[in-house]
Amino acid sequence: MVLNASGATPFPLGVFVGNPNYYVASEEASFEASFNAFSSLMKSKPQFLDQYGNQHLPISGWVGQASWNAASVARSPVLKGVTPVIGLPMTSTAAGSGTPDQFYKDFAAGKYDSVLKGMVKAWADNGFKTQIWRPGWEMNISTMPSYAGNDAATRADWVKAFQHISTVLHAAGKADGVNVQVAWNPSVVNYSHTGNVIQTAYPGNQYVDIIAADIYGDVFPYGSPTHLYDWDKSGQVLNSSHPVYDSSIQQWAADPVNLQHYYTYPASNQWSLDGSVGHATTLQELINLAKSAGKPFAIAETGAGNTHDGAHLTDNPTFVKWLASTLHQSGVHVSFVNIWDSNSNGLYRFTGSPSPKPLEAAAWAKYFGDPPISTSVSASASPSSASPSPSTSISAPVTADSSNTPVVSVAQPAAAPTQTSPPQTSVTDHSTGGTTTTAIHTNVGPADQSSALLSQIGGQVADGGGLIAPSAPITAADTSFADGSTAAILASHGFALLNQHLAGVTGGGDCGHIGAGEFNRAAWAHDLILTRPHQ
Repeated sequence: MVLNASGATPFPLGVFVGNPNYYVASEEASFEASFNAFSSLMKSKPQFLDQYGNQHLPISGWVGQASWNAASVARSPVLKGVTPVIGLPMTSTAAGSGTPDQFYKDFAAGKYDSVLKGMVKAWADNGFKTQIWRPGWEMNISTMPSYAGNDAATRADWVKAFQHISTVLHAAGKADGVNVQVAWNPSVVNYSHTGNVIQTAYPGNQYVDIIAADIYGDVFPYGSPTHLYDWDKSGQVLNSSHPVYDSSIQQWAADPVNLQHYYTYPASNQWSLDGSVGHATTLQELINLAKSAGKPFAIAETGAGNTHDGAHLTDNPTFVKWLASTLHQSGVHVSFVNIWDSNSNGLYRFTGSPSPKPLEAAAWAKYFGDPPISTSVSASASPSSASPSPSTSISAPVTADSSNTPVVSVAQPAAAPTQTSPPQTSVTDHSTGGTTTTAIHTNVGPADQSSALLSQIGGQVADGGGLIAPSAPITAADTSFADGSTAAILASHGFALLNQHLAGVTGGGDCGHIGAGEFNRAAWAHDLILTRPHQ
């Protein structure tokens, strides 16, 4: 195990609990109350704070928004000494903007260098001598504005843009006398049309200071929702000769063995640990990349229980424990773990009085707070140092940690059955009178919260009033890749199971987490399972 704590917590602690607003007293008070509640639970003040550029603004407004954001963070009395971890869009979705690929080409050509330099200076002028930037975060999620694309040409343009942005950010930091670090930050997903993003969109070690991952505990396993392979009852092996199936996701997810298997192998099905055929990206693969590249690792966003997941796991300590175990056994230096304690774009908040999620809150405090739990708990629950290939056989006895939680081990056959082609789908939104369309993903930026923002940046930032969710469920019959959205969660609705979770959700959000459904191998699969929306 690698010890990473710069304080008493096992990993340097970060958080997102919303955004400070020094210019509006009521909003600042609400933010401080949330921040203090998190600090009190964890018995430690977070050292890192997630913040975001606003892709809804035209790029000409980004420097002004960064100035407002940095000033609010700098003036908030509870945030003294924190390091900002800043999501940097690589496109703008403002009216009249061009295509994402054109933005990537323009960034690579240097068209927006002055904007990048201005944003670094805005944070530097407000006293932030260390800045961590996440250009194009969650680039393997199709509904993100900085999506790296379905085709090789767009991905190549995305990579060139990232390389240039990284170069300019570092030069700007040097010019302003600040320590700029650039994180390459995909999501852990069970399927993406980018393929495995490590192979398709990694920009190269010289452009990356930190390998980061966004990972959430939302549960959408591969397979029929009424005929799910139970890893525990089937003996924790692939393609058991005596398979046992569960009749609902709720039944399946009630067993921690199934959950831990899912978190470790999010694309697994009965026959393979990677049913996505190379389109998944796991947490372990990103850890392995950090190790091979000699880079520190970070969790830029993470959250557990969320009422919008397929299993209704609103109070989910299993994910928290699994994540701690995986990080303790990772063998990499963990720079920070930023926990999403907010109901922005999903109901992930676990602090409050009383806590809405007492088991999860206790787990976050136990495994990530001060004092840290003994690290011996982690050993038995850790995944192997590398995910096995489809032709590799792995098996091990079931073990348990000090809380008697079983640990998943699986044996893989030499070959998997031939799979069928994905069925086609289309999305029907009943809130618009049954119109069948490809739904549009929209976001509300992190700092567009009040009229004070308007006054600070000259009216260039729109008031973040939130998006209105559909009043009726959305049903779907999938085409190749259709995605729909509400303000709180974005989804490609490949299956009607998600309907009940997507109706009636509102809130402002940036676009961190997404749940996107993708039919895969004659059975539905949920895209981007372990990532989630934010802001």
